Amino acid sequence: MAEEFKKIVDTSFDKDITPFWIYTNDYIYGMVPADPSGNRWIEVSYTFEDPDEPLSTTERAADLSFQFLFEELGKGISFYVDDFKVITIKEFASGLEGKSGSDKIQAITQELINNSGAYATSFPIIKSKDELVKLKEKL
Repeated sequence: MAEEFKKIVDTSFDKDITPFWIYTNDYIYGMVPADPSGNRWIEVSYTFEDPDEPLSTTERAADLSFQFLFEELGKGISFYVDDFKVITIKEFASGLEGKSGSDKIQAITQELINNSGAYATSFPIIKSKDELVKLKEKL
């Protein structure tokens, strides 16, 4: 499972669309483009305390993938990042109405990479391909 996860991580920037990666003490969560156009995305979760099935991947259309990503931010990461400003990210997302699911995923990803300090004191997001080693070190 760890090798399969590392392969997903290593190839996550191959489609010229920046993937979304966050990490906590308990799990790693990602949203990786499945095709070069960003019409489909792969939701990736690696849970450290699950010895049987630590890796979970699900491919979905971009609109549905955005909904899952947004749920992760609102319910998952907010549990681990005490000062995460859920209302602020919801306000940002409300300005994305009418955009495609892929554009929404990319906009949220770029916003959190470029302005992570506006959302939390320390937001555990991977900002570049060079930082992918942080994910692999957690295994």
